[in-house]
Amino acid sequence: MIETNRRAFLQALLTGAAGLTLTYRTSGQGRGPAPITATKLTSRVVALSGAGGNVGLVIGPDGLIMIDGGLANRASDLAQAIAEVSPRMVEVLFNTHYHFDHVGSNEYLGKGRVRIIAHENVRRRLGVRFENPAMGRTMEPLQEVGRPTETFRERGTLGFGPETLEYTHTPMAHTDGDAFVFLPQANVVHAGDLFWTGRYPVVDYTVGGSLAAMAATLAQMDGVGDEATRIIPGHGAPGAGKAEMRQVRDIWLAINERLEAHAREGRSADDVVAAAPTRDFDARVGVRDAEGFVRQAYGGVLARRAAR
Repeated sequence: MIETNRRAFLQALLTGAAGLTLTYRTSGQGRGPAPITATKLTSRVVALSGAGGNVGLVIGPDGLIMIDGGLANRASDLAQAIAEVSPRMVEVLFNTHYHFDHVGSNEYLGKGRVRIIAHENVRRRLGVRFENPAMGRTMEPLQEVGRPTETFRERGTLGFGPETLEYTHTPMAHTDGDAFVFLPQANVVHAGDLFWTGRYPVVDYTVGGSLAAMAATLAQMDGVGDEATRIIPGHGAPGAGKAEMRQVRDIWLAINERLEAHAREGRSADDVVAAAPTRDFDARVGVRDAEGFVRQAYGGVLARRAAR
């Protein structure tokens, strides 16, 4: 009875004023992993942060849709946090791309026969083991049970109670399988890792990603919704607006222009890092060390030039 009342209380809070933020500490009561924070964007859309990439949760009349699934070692914590938001079961999991910090719930939910939707390249990437120099690691495949059960090539829609998911593939942006999701009734975009706040983005040039293409995708997303649209970034505080997205895009474009100039001069990655092309943006973005980002973004510039 105590647990039932607690869930009812939390659900009542989440159906109240938009913008409410609640924090659930899991795994060791705060002594272990970071807490998972739930931020209510509308009465039916909640963003969960702290378990890897940001997770979007769409609450339907009889079930839930998850957009991304965090890290694998936080899947059970994430499930617990979701249960605190709504007692309904997850029916659909949408993957915005293949990175491990966004598909960590795939196997966990796939074993329960949850419908998993992603771009066709995401399924392909999740089915093979390969070396990824851009990220400095070996990308391990998921078990078949965790791979997408439904794929798309360009775009699609999914009705879910009063909400509709409109998803769009953006070729060769952050990866080769990215998609952003627009919820027109809620006026919310889940951008996946096409948009980051509070830090520089990962640029997965191993599979075709580049900072220039990511900036172009932000311009594309700027045409979705209106000035009141709120955005869930792949990483950073949920609920950003179009103005913040434009500021991020301008920074990325300025940095990319500098990297392109270095590439035309034939400079090495070490030379570019030493030139500190992000120095005047670091304080605004909020990072302590931009070297890893510069190396990835410059790798993307060189890869694009080689492909021309």
